[in-house]
Amino acid sequence: MRPTGNHVTGYLAVCAVGTLVATSLVVGAGASGTRPSLADVGAWLASSAKGEVAHAHGLTGEVDGKAVLPGGMAGHPVSVAQDGDTTLVLDERTGRVVRIDAAQLTAEQSADYGAAGLQLVSGGAYAYVVDPAKGSVQRIDPAMTTAENPPVELGGRAGAAVADGAGTLWVPLPDSGTVVPFVKGRKGAAVEVAGAGHELALTLAGGRPVVTDLDTGVMKVLGVDGVQGSFELGDAIDGADPGEVLVPGGTDGSAVPVLAAGSGDLVVVDVRSRQTTRVRVPTQGHALGAPQLLGKRVYIPDESNGGLLVYDTSLSAPADPVRVTGGAGELELFVRDGLLWVNDQDGAAAAVIDAEGEVRRIGKYGTDAPSARQPGDGPVEDRVPTGVPGAPVPPGAGAPGGTTAPAPGPGAPSGGTPGGTPGPPTSQDPEPGAPGSPQAESRPGAIRITFAPVVGATPQRYMLKGAAAEQTVTPEEVGPEGPFVFEVRGGSCEEQYGFTVVAEYGGGKPDKESAPSALARPCVAPGAPREVTFTPAQGGHGGRVTWQPPQDASGSVKYVINGPGGTAETTEPGYTYRNLKNRSKDGVSVMASNAAGSGGAASGWIDLTPPPQQMTIVNNSDTDDSVGIRSEPTTQSGYRVGRIPGNKTDPVVQVTTVRCKVKGEEQTYEGTGEKTDVWALHTFHSPETDRDHTGYTSDIYVNSRSNPNIWDCE
Repeated sequence: MRPTGNHVTGYLAVCAVGTLVATSLVVGAGASGTRPSLADVGAWLASSAKGEVAHAHGLTGEVDGKAVLPGGMAGHPVSVAQDGDTTLVLDERTGRVVRIDAAQLTAEQSADYGAAGLQLVSGGAYAYVVDPAKGSVQRIDPAMTTAENPPVELGGRAGAAVADGAGTLWVPLPDSGTVVPFVKGRKGAAVEVAGAGHELALTLAGGRPVVTDLDTGVMKVLGVDGVQGSFELGDAIDGADPGEVLVPGGTDGSAVPVLAAGSGDLVVVDVRSRQTTRVRVPTQGHALGAPQLLGKRVYIPDESNGGLLVYDTSLSAPADPVRVTGGAGELELFVRDGLLWVNDQDGAAAAVIDAEGEVRRIGKYGTDAPSARQPGDGPVEDRVPTGVPGAPVPPGAGAPGGTTAPAPGPGAPSGGTPGGTPGPPTSQDPEPGAPGSPQAESRPGAIRITFAPVVGATPQRYMLKGAAAEQTVTPEEVGPEGPFVFEVRGGSCEEQYGFTVVAEYGGGKPDKESAPSALARPCVAPGAPREVTFTPAQGGHGGRVTWQPPQDASGSVKYVINGPGGTAETTEPGYTYRNLKNRSKDGVSVMASNAAGSGGAASGWIDLTPPPQQMTIVNNSDTDDSVGIRSEPTTQSGYRVGRIPGNKTDPVVQVTTVRCKVKGEEQTYEGTGEKTDVWALHTFHSPETDRDHTGYTSDIYVNSRSNPNIWDCE
């Protein structure tokens, strides 16, 4: 050991353990008291061949604990679900679920679910076993690993599920084009996200469920109430084989990378800012897995050589690949605690990468890590070599943390005079090269083009090619020192544009043009509309919902309104409802969309509660007989709830508050022969009882028919 880094802690731990052992000889100590605490910033990595899981420290890459899986699991593929302090391991061949006791470094608590191909998903205080083939979900106790309820049928085969931090499980059902949420363990209403039979991929992006329709290239943000926003991936995905469209199961932030492995089109969609970045990466000849995004870099597992392809979005260029195993094989990638973890489940190799791109190798088979094994215990599988950590990743040209300068290109200068003065031109002068493939980022009203400069000869300038007549390019040219960015403003949101960058050398040297960029739109999906209000029509039965357009809306904006009677569409910032029932209150939501997708929904209320109106009692001043207030608009049934006194002896102005009017029993006023079947629902404050009485009175005595602001009751 060296007194550097966390090895100082190691010296202190040795002294502490010695003291603890001496004390235990006197007072005794339980097994849990002798187990070290594992690092908070870490992850459990499976070694299926050895039948164990190792816990690695994220900041050092060192293994600080191991747990041996129960007998019979060695050699079986496993999946690890780790959420908070709970870590569960699923034997994918037998369906056995095992809980890892981090304090004891044991794996003794288990339950057998008796089927191959199950999914184990955990989040918050909930854990679930999903059977894709049977189309069922079963909630389990994450501490005991036993079932908490019988399996719940989904009604179709299930895709790969995810669970958010609140414990809500999201299960895609490709056959019906829906996603089913399980909120607090209970099945909720299915959310329609795609056409029936479309392949669906779920991603937990910054804690929010996002589903990608692999057939149409549409990405949607979900909530338990339905779709919260959508994004069009466009030509980058449209037409690609759904089996070659790769999406991760989770990301650390709000950006989701999507890779069309066949074409190399890579799209990064930020579902919070709604900006989309598109680029083409070289993928030919590689067997690729789902990409992962950490910081400004996209990491793509290359299972043809056991490494990672790396694309740096800040440089708009590929970075040096990361070697993990040095041989073909499947790699697991996931982001946890702001770190990217890479694991070869079938071998000793693993790695952890931080946001700056620094790679730390992990040797899972090291024997010096604490575990529950006792001295003298043999290996779980004698045929599996214990192995040692592989050599550190060599820093390559431009690699994160590397110091090696880029190798000179063909024809690079190799000579010079003492003191560093360049020598005269030779036949080995650098050849003109082409810029890197441009990276296109969609922004409100613009497309931002970034590119990597040429390596070798220095051009006089860079020019952007491909802008349409209605578009303006800023700056007009980029000098040899950069910054290597163009902004293209204008154009139609309904169109997609591609660009190339031309390096102009002059002096008789040929210009060099980059490969084309991926197609992009000069717009982003609009945000939520603002200030949703409802103005009822005169007499009610409907009215107009209005809103303010999103601040960043561009292109032809369409609004989808979800309210009474279902959904409707309009291009205007308002929608009129008709033929609704009065005395009702319904929610309404509005979502804006353009060719790039749609943003969040804004909500409000369609409140058709009739506004009360003050009316004067009529035809009651020539009699001392009272006028009835009844429980129903008829004298044939119901009962009196109150009365309006006759107004002949001591006439006063009698006022009542009318709520609405209805059709009822026809009544005749003897004084004039006037007839009506309208009854007013009103509230009269009785001077006799000093109380309010609410009920129906014939309109002969209220005359609500004369007031257009008094609504029908229904």
